[in-house]
Amino acid sequence: MDKMTANQVPAVHLHQIAYSPATLAGIKPGYAVLDNLENLQPDWFEYWPIRRYLLSQSLDEAAFYRFFSPKFGHKTHLSHAEVVQFVEKAAPRADVVLFSPQPDMGAFFLNVFEQGETFYAGLIDAYSTFLDSIGRPAPLRQLVMDSRQVCFSNYFVARPAFWREWLVLNEALFEVCEGPGCALKTAFGEDSNYKANAAIPRKVFLIERAASLLLITQPKWRSVAHNPFGFNWSKSGPNQHVTDAYISDALKVAFKETRRQQYLEAFSVVRERVLRGIAAATKATAAPQAMLPPRHKSKNHKSRKKK
Repeated sequence: MDKMTANQVPAVHLHQIAYSPATLAGIKPGYAVLDNLENLQPDWFEYWPIRRYLLSQSLDEAAFYRFFSPKFGHKTHLSHAEVVQFVEKAAPRADVVLFSPQPDMGAFFLNVFEQGETFYAGLIDAYSTFLDSIGRPAPLRQLVMDSRQVCFSNYFVARPAFWREWLVLNEALFEVCEGPGCALKTAFGEDSNYKANAAIPRKVFLIERAASLLLITQPKWRSVAHNPFGFNWSKSGPNQHVTDAYISDALKVAFKETRRQQYLEAFSVVRERVLRGIAAATKATAAPQAMLPPRHKSKNHKSRKKK
């Protein structure tokens, strides 16, 4: 993609999804409406209206597009004007601009798949099998993502080229889920147990992680992230460990920039201390154990023996 000159300001097309009269009435000033009032396939949540738009509309290749859920403003505390301003400023060096909430969930886990596996067991095996089947294998348990690749809730703004790649990946998953019965279709349709009062199939959470996967596996995409630490944190125990979240993300950044294994080992030590502290405080056993993947040790690490 040709780099923009300083004088070129791209168009930024921001939509909010309306899936009920209440959400339609709650569209914030400045946003265009992405009409999903018919909600013909509610099991696909946001993907259904976004998919319809991308498959039916002509897009300006230099512009940025996004289709936010009604909770975007609540989770990020950003107005339409603030989002546009940030995207315009980032545009000369970005194909994708991230506005990801829950920074503790991004900081304390190696990547969005490890985080997902912790709360929605079986996610990694199902998605790994899928990626292998379409010729896009990826080491989901080993990928290291920092706040420059982590994206939750589909909160990103992107140019059409990235949206097309995102759509290709997710359409392959869509075809599995809408096709004949098979083990993968069953796995993708399983309830994630995300909410007690709403069944959300695993496929929805996999689609929400597609942007992060593309950013980490395809270096051609340039991403700029809004500071996530000013957005809403999760409602889980790690949200009480603010400074450790800053440190954990910084250690992953340092590892990715230098490839020094000591940074990754230090990250593992910090997050293990945090998660074990949560386990002790809540007197929990099974869940925190799942939140403690194997510690990453550098090849040059030497244990110190007491004399």
